[in-house]
Amino acid sequence: MKRLLLGVALSAFAANSFAQTQSDFNDQAPQTAEDETANSVDLNSNEIIVTADRIGYSTRDELTAPVTVLTEAEIRNRNQAYISDLLRTVPSLAISQSGGGGSLTNIRLRGSEANHTLILIDGVEVNNPTDGGFDLGGLRSDDVVKIEVLRGEQSALYGSDAVGGVINIITRAGSNTERFRASVEAGSRETLEGQFSGVVPLGNAALSINGNAFTTEGYDVSGLGGEKDGADSRRLSVGLNQVNLAGITFSANGAINLRRTDFDGDTDFDGLLNNTNSETDVKTTTARIDARFALAGFDHLVQSNMVETETETKSSFPTLSTGTRQNASWAAKRTFSDRHDLTLLGEVEREEYELASDPDVPDIYNYGLVADYSFNGEALTLTGSIRQDINDVFADATTWRVGAGYKFGWDGRIRGSVGTGVKNPTLVELFGFFPASRFTGNPDLKPENSLGYSIGYEQDLGSLTLSADYFRSELEDEITTIFNPDFTSTVINLATDSTREGIELAAQWDIADTLYLTGSASFLDSEQDGIEEIRRPEFLASATATWDATDKLSLTVNADHTGSQLDTDFGTFSTVQLGSYTLIGANVRYAVSDIVSVYLRGTNLTDEDYQDVFGYASEGRGVFAGVSADF
Repeated sequence: MKRLLLGVALSAFAANSFAQTQSDFNDQAPQTAEDETANSVDLNSNEIIVTADRIGYSTRDELTAPVTVLTEAEIRNRNQAYISDLLRTVPSLAISQSGGGGSLTNIRLRGSEANHTLILIDGVEVNNPTDGGFDLGGLRSDDVVKIEVLRGEQSALYGSDAVGGVINIITRAGSNTERFRASVEAGSRETLEGQFSGVVPLGNAALSINGNAFTTEGYDVSGLGGEKDGADSRRLSVGLNQVNLAGITFSANGAINLRRTDFDGDTDFDGLLNNTNSETDVKTTTARIDARFALAGFDHLVQSNMVETETETKSSFPTLSTGTRQNASWAAKRTFSDRHDLTLLGEVEREEYELASDPDVPDIYNYGLVADYSFNGEALTLTGSIRQDINDVFADATTWRVGAGYKFGWDGRIRGSVGTGVKNPTLVELFGFFPASRFTGNPDLKPENSLGYSIGYEQDLGSLTLSADYFRSELEDEITTIFNPDFTSTVINLATDSTREGIELAAQWDIADTLYLTGSASFLDSEQDGIEEIRRPEFLASATATWDATDKLSLTVNADHTGSQLDTDFGTFSTVQLGSYTLIGANVRYAVSDIVSVYLRGTNLTDEDYQDVFGYASEGRGVFAGVSADF
């Protein structure tokens, strides 16, 4: 019966969407000059947050959970090639990169696991259905206009995967404002990149297109001085936005990303890398469609989306897997008395994967029902969400979240929230079978469950904004891999709890409209049964300074610090400590004309020798030059 309902729901939508996109900005943006005067809110600013809602948006002073926003201006000023490098500015977000640019890159938000953060790109959840995580290694930043990171358990709105939080990446694909951009860049390690994006108005609608091609010779990630491990990628996305038919507004987007990465493997099983000609090829395809309309006093958003990730590893243990997720949802929102917002949501989802060594893997079906309420008074904000997930493979789950905020007369605001998160077992954990590596899945796994709370304070002092948050979370039934004496392995639910707590600090200061400073620092204590967990630095910090020297010349300098952390030496299965490091970067941009700009960017300027993952050599100093045209 569940599969019949899912089939009916999926067939009702031609293609596929999931969460908030640029369309949420466009739907509520001013349409005329008079509207512009009446509503001067900059919908692309860091004051407007769409991730905290499944339809529409909230302002920053309506949130009860902490959020970090990287605006288009901030992204352009830092000018870092990879989104993972931009995310180093986010409090409590640690990067684990196995090699240089383009290599396997995982994140851990607030001490959560690498597959505990839900990641959206243009409205589509891109977490790999096979293992539940998302490899940010090949994700370039060229067409990104905004990044929102909502921290803390968010499963009440988003379901499984949103234990540590939600990252929402918005590109130009959803825009309906005419704009064209082209750029080319070259630099160290024989790196070359070209990009083009355009938005073509079609009446009130718009057609968007973005293409990117990247290649780099790389370096030897084993550090043995052998062959270089390079990478290349190609991405194409096409969108059709704001098409109005009989009072219904349609938007759609499709994208394909191809990535190849060379890497070195451990062929003699001593825990250290050897020079090998190993390679990983990843093909990710996404698609979405949504329809927006008003009916019976409610604003409605009907969406459908899909993601398919095909991963082929060519090494001593070759694998070929394909994970697919299809999702359809219907959200309805109504505002009462200009203070009360009620959102109701229903969604269905199917996940499946194919593995060359294990072709008979069942699909997973999930059904979710959500109610979300908020009260926004002049000073007081109250929020509450509850979600019921119905699963056909493992136990059903109920998740919830409540929060409150209060704004004082001295431009200070206190906020707090408490909620639960859930992470369902992945398809590989449940049914995986890898004869070469002697791994077998465990179909009796239970979902992981987290209970967490946070309390924070934010203070505006003119052009200076300061914030501080304390959080604590406790994870039950954590899923971990165990290695048996006969060299076989599987996964189990741990009987002991994992606790994570920390403090997050952030500051923004705009000095005389010519100097802009941002900074963050976070302190984390993450333990499993009283033992410190690996790849979770106790201290993280970041600082960025942008100076607009003239109308044409700007300079940005950034420093991202990662404190010492533990990792595992898989040769001896002992714990090792990785040293702290600081990455210094700079970007100089000069506007040759109103259209053309040139820039020079430096990365790891002090040539820091560091490791994010044990055994992988670091990427040294890099210098890159580029030219871009906006018209």
